[in-house]
Amino acid sequence: MKIAFINDSAQQIGMQYIIPVLEAEGHQVKLFMDPQLFADDIISVKWLSRVFDYKKKLIAELKAYQPDLIGISVVTDFYQWACTIARMVKEELDVPIIFGGIHPTSVPERVIKNDFVDMVCVGEGEYPMLELANSLQKGQIDYSIKNIWFKKDGQVIQNEIRPLIEDLDSLPLPDTDAYYKISPHFKRGGLYITSASRGCQYACSYCCHSYLKDIYKGKGKYLRQRSVQNVINELIISKKKYKMKFIVFLDNCFGYNIDWLKEFSHEYRNKIGLRFGCVMYPGHITSDSVGYLKSAGCYAIDMGIQSWSEEIRKKILDRNVDSDLMSKALELVKKEKIHLMTDSIFNLPGQTEEDIISSAFQYTEIKPKRIYYYMLRYYPNTAITRRARQNHWLTADRYEEILEGINVTSFAIGGDGVNRDSIRFQILFYLIDLLPRGLSRYIIKKKIYRYFPVIFGPAIIVILRNLLAFDLNARLLRAGAFWRYSYFIKKAVQ
Repeated sequence: MKIAFINDSAQQIGMQYIIPVLEAEGHQVKLFMDPQLFADDIISVKWLSRVFDYKKKLIAELKAYQPDLIGISVVTDFYQWACTIARMVKEELDVPIIFGGIHPTSVPERVIKNDFVDMVCVGEGEYPMLELANSLQKGQIDYSIKNIWFKKDGQVIQNEIRPLIEDLDSLPLPDTDAYYKISPHFKRGGLYITSASRGCQYACSYCCHSYLKDIYKGKGKYLRQRSVQNVINELIISKKKYKMKFIVFLDNCFGYNIDWLKEFSHEYRNKIGLRFGCVMYPGHITSDSVGYLKSAGCYAIDMGIQSWSEEIRKKILDRNVDSDLMSKALELVKKEKIHLMTDSIFNLPGQTEEDIISSAFQYTEIKPKRIYYYMLRYYPNTAITRRARQNHWLTADRYEEILEGINVTSFAIGGDGVNRDSIRFQILFYLIDLLPRGLSRYIIKKKIYRYFPVIFGPAIIVILRNLLAFDLNARLLRAGAFWRYSYFIKKAVQ
């Protein structure tokens, strides 16, 4: 079987597992990418995106490959992009198309209705895709494959969810080569991304885990972790193959298991020895956990704060963590001189100017290395989206658009309810990163932020902020953008 996967411009860990599972059974797999020049999750310039549109070239590459099956992994931000690609494929190739990923998993009943979608994979895709490929190779589709929805004789077959893969070590090591071969920007100046776990202990209202836990209820342990040795083996191999300089762990709560973290600290320090970054939940930050991270070589910790209002955290965001604990966690990270990144969400229901300014004062005193300022995005089927519809925070029309991935902007540059005031607050939080404490306090106390000129939209502000930032994350982001644009613009003009 020849299988083609179509990818947006981002690297996807899930795809790096599916590909080796298929190849181990003898299937031929090739990854194709649309670089989305001037049409990505930050830079969007319509006339330039038309000039450098790569889709026709991608279709030509697919025709030359002549696949027997095409898969597209879809996030909500790029759902409409995936639909466009699939339509174009169907006009040129008579080949079945399966959509998978977080968006089809959240609203499979909507995605399967599209004429250009033949199948939808809900949830983990490694073994459903393998069973599908095997059945197609035999010449007869098995319509009973768990996790996959099919169309047959005008009807939709909704197969049940299979149990979760509990032993993550049983999977092949992720295939990073699949991405490195198609574009230099995935290397991002020596950046290597991976994950040591699947799932999350929590179910924050704005996150996909708020509904994935419901989908997988009774289907096995939701939060699973690879063994330390399995992770180290991957990194040893990758360190030999690539010029790795920095590793990012994409786990939702890295180091939640203190015994695992202790073992990891020793093994990583002795066998890998590269700087790395991770995401930590405030409740998991202790003197022991931070000490193990520091000893291992942790360079940066990204911590989700989201809001300094305890009421909003508990009633709106479903985050049961108190402010004192968060403050202590931040102090522990800074004490070890690990770069501290914080995430905050604004435009939340019930959030007042007083709440936002309180957060601004907190960050002025804490002075993280970088504050990531996100405006609330309603994603399909999350708890906060369902709640927003029930409480009429969203209109019926806007709710429908969210479920269909229409009129969406990346959470990095804006969400529902972006206005001139929210842009001014965005500028304020970026300035807190850059300015001395005294000047930041003065701007806040005198409410000078109310007079910030709103010349640019949130996308331009994010771009300028990344250009002016000197932390490692910003440098890697700039490197990735530079290599992606330079590589594919050069290909376009050849």
